[in-house]
Amino acid sequence: MRETPILPFPRFIIIRARARRAWRPVTALLSCGCVALAGCGGGGSSGNPGSTAAKVAIQPMSTGYFSDPYPIHTVTPNSASTVPAFSGTTKQLLTCAGSLQPNCFTGTAMTIDGSAFAAQATAAGTSISGFENLNVYQDSSGAWQMAVTAHIAGPSTNPPNQRSWNVILHASPGPANPSTGIPTAWVADAVLKGKIGAWGQANYDGKYVEDSGTLYLVYSGVMADQTNGIMAQAMQSATVAASSAPVPLLGDETSNGGYNSELFYGLGSGKTYKQIETGNITKVQGKYVMTYSVGGYNQPDYKAGIAWSDHFLPTTAGAYYKRAQKLDTAGVWGQPNHAEVAYLLQSQEAQWPNYVADQVLAPGVPSIVSDTGGQTYLVFAGYAPSDAPTQDGLYIGSHRRPYYVRLNVQIPPNATVDGTAAQDLTNWVQPVTSP
Repeated sequence: MRETPILPFPRFIIIRARARRAWRPVTALLSCGCVALAGCGGGGSSGNPGSTAAKVAIQPMSTGYFSDPYPIHTVTPNSASTVPAFSGTTKQLLTCAGSLQPNCFTGTAMTIDGSAFAAQATAAGTSISGFENLNVYQDSSGAWQMAVTAHIAGPSTNPPNQRSWNVILHASPGPANPSTGIPTAWVADAVLKGKIGAWGQANYDGKYVEDSGTLYLVYSGVMADQTNGIMAQAMQSATVAASSAPVPLLGDETSNGGYNSELFYGLGSGKTYKQIETGNITKVQGKYVMTYSVGGYNQPDYKAGIAWSDHFLPTTAGAYYKRAQKLDTAGVWGQPNHAEVAYLLQSQEAQWPNYVADQVLAPGVPSIVSDTGGQTYLVFAGYAPSDAPTQDGLYIGSHRRPYYVRLNVQIPPNATVDGTAAQDLTNWVQPVTSP
């Protein structure tokens, strides 16, 4: 397969409404081909400017732009690389030959054919205007699956806020693929979430994950209170959902004052909307860990969070994965001595841990992967401070780049998520720093 340098810009530029948007370039599940994650050296750091702490050791994956790097789950690791390959909103297959090092990833073009839905869309007065969130997955049988977000352009007779929406489609490898390796030509063939002919909220960033013999679709969907959150739908097959209702995994926290750091429009706006998205789940030392995004991908408030569970599906109805927390003694987020979210990376508040605005802006769509040597990494997207143009006060999404940072994993022996305080979960995983 011919490899080409990563394109200087994503082939599909995302346009979205700013408030309660249904369409965003996101981000990904986490299932990598080598999931037996182990601890690695290094130490966490606050990353706060003006402190004596070392900087978070962030490195670029490539020299070009790439939105939403999603690790590709494979049955067996690729012998030519120590790390997983990636797909994403930028329609390329990213691979790194040999061991992981800065700028080692190169891109091979990926295509997706949505013509199977053309007649259905025409009959409904809609059209598929583009694709995002290409999540490639090899299931336990060795078959290749893709969950992909399709952007639907609706009729002009719809209310203004219902003239575009998302659906999640399944895609299969097309005929123009090599006999081995990860497919790069795909054909959309089934609707997984949403309707091509009718507006619906959320329904984006779908990805497959298998747990205890059951296949799930993890996606950004609508919670019972009509807010958006991370959901898990059990599947009969890659194209057919089970009869059980989707299970919420993570959403807005409203009890005990909630978390001001999750406010979509920031502190002092008077608006209460929050956006939790791009949940990527894997296992670290037997614990389920979700990395996720908070805020808007084209705003400084976009952040990389982490939450934990002892079980893939919460065993208590209404319970979520447990966020890592830190006591906000100084009131950085407006509530002194109130528990707040401890993020893996953030560029919003200089006085909050893991502040990285001097290296990356709006870090999000995070996922945890491991290499064949047992080292653990966080992969994510963001903007280089020297290349973060804005339009109408928002970052231009086509300038997002892929990055990685090694993680320090220190989970106490015999610890459980349920038996660990949320503030102590902060110590389980931290980004490694450099002098």
